[in-house]
Amino acid sequence: MTSFRFFLSLAAAILLGALLTTGSGLNAQQPPQAADAAAPSVLPPIIDDGASSTRPEPEETAPPESSKTALDAGSGDSLELTQEQEEQLRQITKVIYEVPPTHSGGGDAEIVEIPLSLFEALSQIQNSADRLAAVESYWSLRSSIAHLNIEIHIRESAEKAAGVLEKAAIDTPDFQALMAVYRVYLSSADARIAQLRVEIREGQIDLMRKTQRSTERGWPIPSSTPWYGNYTLRSEAAQSRSFELASEAILIPEKIRAGYASGFSLGSPENLFTPEISTFERIDDGYLYLKTLENKRQAALGYVRVLESLNDSIARYVAAYSPSIDSRVFVTCLIGNEEE
Repeated sequence: MTSFRFFLSLAAAILLGALLTTGSGLNAQQPPQAADAAAPSVLPPIIDDGASSTRPEPEETAPPESSKTALDAGSGDSLELTQEQEEQLRQITKVIYEVPPTHSGGGDAEIVEIPLSLFEALSQIQNSADRLAAVESYWSLRSSIAHLNIEIHIRESAEKAAGVLEKAAIDTPDFQALMAVYRVYLSSADARIAQLRVEIREGQIDLMRKTQRSTERGWPIPSSTPWYGNYTLRSEAAQSRSFELASEAILIPEKIRAGYASGFSLGSPENLFTPEISTFERIDDGYLYLKTLENKRQAALGYVRVLESLNDSIARYVAAYSPSIDSRVFVTCLIGNEEE
């Protein structure tokens, strides 16, 4: 009897020890509590001094599984700009994205154009996929308007240069050939401007369809400026269960670098569309001016293309991170300032 009780006690001790060991193992595998884990953020850093330092946080979402770094705000990455560089890039972007005077487009009915902020454009859209499509349409139309602005400025510079050459009134074959080149260049600029006006009309119609707007309130002219500086991604977003989130977290830093290189290649904001050459002492000076002008045109158009691509990636990143986020927070995550 004593032997039986001894074995019964021994079995109970073994069972109790197994339960304690299993319980501690389960506790070790539990994920950290919400208070212990840093929630990923999709909010960009504040660039404008007037912007509020407090921004709405996105809805709580389970953090991605991996912590591999794509771009970490605290890593001291070379993507950071100095204050002078930041201001230069801001001024360049402001000049390029300035909206040119409205254009009626002809016909019996006058076309009234009204500014449309990104938040206003998305205010009537609830579905995540429809909202993303509307953002892409918005940035595409914004880029077309920037292209028109660039073409108008470049044409004005070419026309002024042609006027300077005409005043010289040199009647030589070389001079006449140079003037012919300028006339062709101006004609090409006119054709591009006309085509862009058509593309803008098409873009306005597409945007109205995707934002559920009508022409009764006027034809929309996007007023929000796309994101052009550094954009903070938490390192947890580099790899996740969502391929869309992971891919955009890798692409965005590359596009930021491309935007910096493209933007700073344009030179000073005051000299974006006017080459430094102001007089023509030789025939070759006239050709050099036109070649420099064309290079500036191509560089400015390239910058706009980079920013359109960057902002499309940011929109896809935010949409993949939290599809149920409301429109106001969504816009804040895209451009950093919901007040615009």
